[in-house]
Amino acid sequence: MPQWIVNLMITSMIFFPEKAFYEKPEDYGFQWEDVFVQTSDGVKIHGWFLRAQEEKGVLLFLHGNAGNISGRLFKAKGWLERGFSVFLVDYRSYGQSEGTIRHGEDIMRDAEAAFRWLEVEKKISPSRMILYGESLGTYPVIRLAGQYRVAALILEAPYASFRELASIHYAMIPGFLTEMLLSDFAFPNIDVIDKIKAPLLILHGDRDEVCPYEMGQRLFAKAPEPKVLFSIPSGTHNDLPAVAGEDYWEKPVEFVKKHLLL
Repeated sequence: MPQWIVNLMITSMIFFPEKAFYEKPEDYGFQWEDVFVQTSDGVKIHGWFLRAQEEKGVLLFLHGNAGNISGRLFKAKGWLERGFSVFLVDYRSYGQSEGTIRHGEDIMRDAEAAFRWLEVEKKISPSRMILYGESLGTYPVIRLAGQYRVAALILEAPYASFRELASIHYAMIPGFLTEMLLSDFAFPNIDVIDKIKAPLLILHGDRDEVCPYEMGQRLFAKAPEPKVLFSIPSGTHNDLPAVAGEDYWEKPVEFVKKHLLL
């Protein structure tokens, strides 16, 4: 079977993009900018730059595999209230972003384009950037943190690799077949976490049913110092803000402030 057909099948099983927005920045009264950025392979992706008053730093937020940036506005709100601007970006095919995901590296190209936009267009130094990855988004931010010296790296509900996730959620598929099917979508966090050049905070629910908590523990163990593991008792994959309450924002912000030159 041609690889492009395999990839088309796999993308339909991994990525669940939504085009419609549930909410918009004006619903929250944010100061914001509508942004379109072109990637290195010519795809135009969309995002919202949400400006905080008396900005302490800038958060680049890369979301998980379902929905779009509109479903993360409530998460951004907590950071804005604490003095951090937020750049929410949709991967290609999500929201108003163009294109189609055909390879795992497409996600990386989108992340790099968003990072460059902050650096070049907004003149934000990497030393004032916080990279925030949610689930799927943990892989591109780990990669970016291995390339640039940013202020901090935050991983929410991370995974070791998609191959390991597949072995759990699709246990009936033989291992050799999983290796073949996910050859272009391995997203091997566990292989690159030791290369990061930034302070790391991982927040993970100890009852995560999608990306097991032990994966977060293994990533934490392999990552270089300084690092903090914020375990959320009874937290699952999608309820961390509700379970952790204000600590969902307070703990990461406290960590960031220790490593950000304000």
